[in-house]
Amino acid sequence: MKLKVTTRQFPVFLSVIFSLLLPVVAEGAQKSETVRVALERQAKSLSFIANGDYQLIDLSNNKVITKIGRKESWQVDLQAGQIMFQSSGKKFGPFSGPVVVQENNTRISVIAANKNVVERISMNDLVALNASEESVNLGENTSLYVRNDRAQKELASSSGLNLISLLEGAEYKRYRGNIEFRVESGGLVAINELNIEDYLRGVVPAEMPSSWPAEALKAQAVVARNYALQKVEATSGSSYNLTNDQFSQVYSGYDAEVSATDKAIEETRGVVMLNRGNLISAFFHSSSGGYTENSEDVWYNALPYIKYKVDPYDKNNLHYNWQVNYTAAQLLEVFKSAGYKFKNITGIDTAYTASGARVKKLTVSGVGTDGKPLRAEIANADNVRIALGLKSALFTLKKVYDKDKNLTGVNITGSGWGHGLGLSQWGANGMAKQGYKYQDILKYYYSEINIVENYGK
Repeated sequence: MKLKVTTRQFPVFLSVIFSLLLPVVAEGAQKSETVRVALERQAKSLSFIANGDYQLIDLSNNKVITKIGRKESWQVDLQAGQIMFQSSGKKFGPFSGPVVVQENNTRISVIAANKNVVERISMNDLVALNASEESVNLGENTSLYVRNDRAQKELASSSGLNLISLLEGAEYKRYRGNIEFRVESGGLVAINELNIEDYLRGVVPAEMPSSWPAEALKAQAVVARNYALQKVEATSGSSYNLTNDQFSQVYSGYDAEVSATDKAIEETRGVVMLNRGNLISAFFHSSSGGYTENSEDVWYNALPYIKYKVDPYDKNNLHYNWQVNYTAAQLLEVFKSAGYKFKNITGIDTAYTASGARVKKLTVSGVGTDGKPLRAEIANADNVRIALGLKSALFTLKKVYDKDKNLTGVNITGSGWGHGLGLSQWGANGMAKQGYKYQDILKYYYSEINIVENYGK
């Protein structure tokens, strides 16, 4: 059936088949790629506001607990190991969980230009042309209507964009998708489940300046997509796939979204990198310092696509020729903080990676807290970087002695920021400025890869 979809301002034309709120996805329909991101962990109490059309569902039995009013403030508490909800004086629970704040979505099937039917459970990112040949994002329109020859009907859940605001620290942060609450290790966990492309909209501008060239942003979008989807595979069966910090990828939700990075994500939608048919672990870092590394020298596992390369494109004034100086006393405190039980340090030696640039092993000798000689080896470049509290393991170390040849300190000069594996963000910036396309950038920093569409399916 040919339908006319209109907004309150402009008519919009689509060929669509509508099946409102169907519980079962049509056979053969395209399944949305989703990720689950832990926003809060080990909490005793959490607060949220639903800015849109949501309901509260007990996932242990898939029963609707209640409809959530627009802009209602809710509190979630952990009581005797179970989850309690309350809003406007009303209490719901206790629940063993998990319990989800879930969007009420209109399920639609869109006939694409190639005549294939693609099913969507959200209007978000669905774009149509209005009568003025202007693009209209159906997920962000105030109202949408379906009209046939006999009548006009407003689409369910089409009034505005659904967002959930979660109180984090002293401020609310807004998120697309659903938020699930569950109990783990004696605390509340808040998990944001959403489409991978929506997730990237909160990641790419948090990981790379949106003012950088478009091809660098596209490269970052593909890298972030790969990283997230590979984590989804690796964490199958876990309650969440990623955290929202630097231990996964920095994810700042809806409030971080920027048009330049949105465009880069959309123009690379579904593009991923494969090695031998599998998603690669797309590690990335801020600045290589002029050299990327073999994965086995920085961490432990040898990966065929993470290899040492000279990086002439990574040039910046922020992360080159930095210096850190430690006295012997300061060095002792650094190693104590890293868990090494030295009473004093008498020697420190380095061994370098295959590139000859990064320190892959640090040998520290001295006297332990028990008064006995102590020798500690810190292996792999990233462990060395972390132990010394440095921006990078790409450094040279000069030892300083007194007249009696006692170690009195070390002077460290280094370059780069991060582990040095895979994509250098500053290098991607440099390549894009020289006219390279995002595919060129990715193939430079990752060896033996194929760049494919449709998530590699």
